[in-house]
Amino acid sequence: MHLAGQSLNRNLYMSITTTVMMGLILFIFNVIWALNVLTQSTLEQLESKVDLIVYVDDSTSLYDITDMKNSLEGLEQVVEVDYTSKEEALQGFLSQYPEKESLFTSYGLENPLPANFRIVTQSPEDHSELIDYLDASPYGAYLLEIESANENQEIVERLVKVRDFTQTLVIGVVFAFVVGSLFMIMNAIHLSIFTRKKEIQIMQLVGAHPSMIRFPFMFEGALYSVLAVLFSFALLFLFVFGTNLNSFISFSESFHPFKILGIELIVSLMIGLLSSLLAINFYLKRTFVLKS
Repeated sequence: MHLAGQSLNRNLYMSITTTVMMGLILFIFNVIWALNVLTQSTLEQLESKVDLIVYVDDSTSLYDITDMKNSLEGLEQVVEVDYTSKEEALQGFLSQYPEKESLFTSYGLENPLPANFRIVTQSPEDHSELIDYLDASPYGAYLLEIESANENQEIVERLVKVRDFTQTLVIGVVFAFVVGSLFMIMNAIHLSIFTRKKEIQIMQLVGAHPSMIRFPFMFEGALYSVLAVLFSFALLFLFVFGTNLNSFISFSESFHPFKILGIELIVSLMIGLLSSLLAINFYLKRTFVLKS
């Protein structure tokens, strides 16, 4: 550990550059991943609000309404079917607008609101198929109008495109981080080996075991990885949370930052150890060949 710390101090500029570059790549990954998670969470919330409202003629019998409800519930793309009678529709309207109740009591107005079905589908793309089904079915004669939450549907479609795009970006950033980190740490370890070349040669001359030579460099590579992950998460907290605790709690419910931190630490440590091992093994093999 002491030797690894000395290497970091000797090559301070390279150490800072390596840590910052790795941290920035991880920061970009975290931001894109957070955007993807939050988009997916928003999609799940909006999909429950993307529904069809089917208005039913007043002359429709209770038997036909029940039969229609059962038929809709049996469709694969339908998640939920709620029936609201004329009376329930009026009560819901008056509960939202109580000042309108006097119009019905004072002037003896009849209930103008029709009964309706609220249909929630698996996906917004199922709306057109369901509308065609209702128009072609025997129940088409009982239907007054079909309303689709088009605004929500358009929002969902845009969010789906954002989610798909961020998923592609995540894969690209992961690849860039793995490959870039391997080469950056290997380059930093090669520089450390060069600055400690005489020390390594002395250790070889006195018969030190190769593992004793490898360990400080492997620890140094692991240290680069840990510092890079911590740096990236410090940036993420400043970028997303700031000083707002409520934002942190709300964000954590979807993104689970500490779980991501643990995974990134493990993966980064593996990359750091592998990079260091490749670099020092390359040097040890080369010096062995030269001696032979």
